Amino acid sequence: MKIQHYIICLCTFLALGFVSCSEDNTGSIDVSGSCLVEQFQLNGQYEGIINTEKRLVKVKVPETFDRKSDMEITALRISEGAQSNLKVGDHLNFDGDRSLHIMNGDLVMDYQIAVRNDEALLTLFILEGVKGAINQQDKTVTVSVMANSGIDLTNATFEVECSEDATCSPASGTKGNFTEPFQLTLNDNTATNVYTVYVTLIDEPVALFVGEAENIELLNDEEKAAAKWLTGNITSAAYASWSDVASGNISLNKCKLIFYHRHCPSFGNYNGFAEAETGAMTALARMKEFWQNGGAFVLGRSAVNYAIALGAMPEDAYPNNVWGGGGGEGSDLMGDDPWHFYAYDITHPLWNGLKTYPGAPDNAVYTLDKDYTICNTTSQYGFWDTYGGGKDAFEAKTGGRALGGDNSVSSWELKGASGEFGHGGVICFGSGLFDWNSPTPYTSNYHDNMGKIMLNAFDYLTK
Repeated sequence: MKIQHYIICLCTFLALGFVSCSEDNTGSIDVSGSCLVEQFQLNGQYEGIINTEKRLVKVKVPETFDRKSDMEITALRISEGAQSNLKVGDHLNFDGDRSLHIMNGDLVMDYQIAVRNDEALLTLFILEGVKGAINQQDKTVTVSVMANSGIDLTNATFEVECSEDATCSPASGTKGNFTEPFQLTLNDNTATNVYTVYVTLIDEPVALFVGEAENIELLNDEEKAAAKWLTGNITSAAYASWSDVASGNISLNKCKLIFYHRHCPSFGNYNGFAEAETGAMTALARMKEFWQNGGAFVLGRSAVNYAIALGAMPEDAYPNNVWGGGGGEGSDLMGDDPWHFYAYDITHPLWNGLKTYPGAPDNAVYTLDKDYTICNTTSQYGFWDTYGGGKDAFEAKTGGRALGGDNSVSSWELKGASGEFGHGGVICFGSGLFDWNSPTPYTSNYHDNMGKIMLNAFDYLTK
């Protein structure tokens, strides 16, 4: 009982002590002022646009202004009683963003000062779900549309995305007549650009993204992003449904490559894939004929199993390391050094011209960026069981060539019907890092490698 009484008294004493300390500290903190930026001006004429919520001061300068390396602060007004690390008369280099540190009593606030040239660039154009290819040099947009797409080009809806602060006329989301060259005017203060949109009708595509949906817009977000990349970056590429392929509505006479990227719950064996992917299996006869005549394939995610259906890989050689189908677990693991895998032979044409990460091994392949959220769905080979022998065991079992992985094979190639690697072959990307859509915003850098890898694959398999 004495011990319990002592403990109660001690706890009470400590609690009163904490309260006393807390009151003393609170009483010494001065939070009566504020730390607001009321005016910021450079070179006597460029006024800052102040966004207190984002702690951002943006200063716009003309499109041709090239003296950001030496700019003078000519006006700086902040809250009464506040102090800052910058002052009127300072000459600073604004080629990069600078920090404005404001203090008022015990209050502290940091603002980012960003000097931006006026810029009127078109960054994305979509016509009724079909992505256009933008040529920034001659300010043109080329949209390849299947002749039997059903799109009414005399009154078609378009969507655009522009550089920051630019406006577009006519506005995004409106309709236009695209049976003739269609012009878009972009403005941002001193910057103006006019883009001309040309629509090309395709009777016989050179490359085809094939999916379950009737059109691109009905695909899930991951597949939609992959399909729009293909149609917007390879001339005369188009989208087709499996039913269109099976029925013969789409000519494959000039087609060189089929891109089949399937994001769905993973399959533990080939039979599970064949039973679920009824559309792809319905069109199998035409796809086999296409492959046997020298046509090439790029297969992503669960679609890597289609190589078995084509006859390019043994039926019992399906991936043994599969998971996922969710909406993006793993986003918090990207960090400053995003996920990556390793190329088994970095000199392979597939890996030509990729952006590299500073300090990373020469064979590290990066396809994601900080803040990117991936689906994290994978259909690859782990080095255990049959593949205990690693890369060599995989190649002996599948007849393929391992291209990349991380204690696994997550990217590989298979021979064409000719019995040779390369032209008319099949490239498989089973890695979760082969990802096209992030539901969260991010700054694209290494993700640009995705497009480069696909262009490399197109050249390698079709030339």
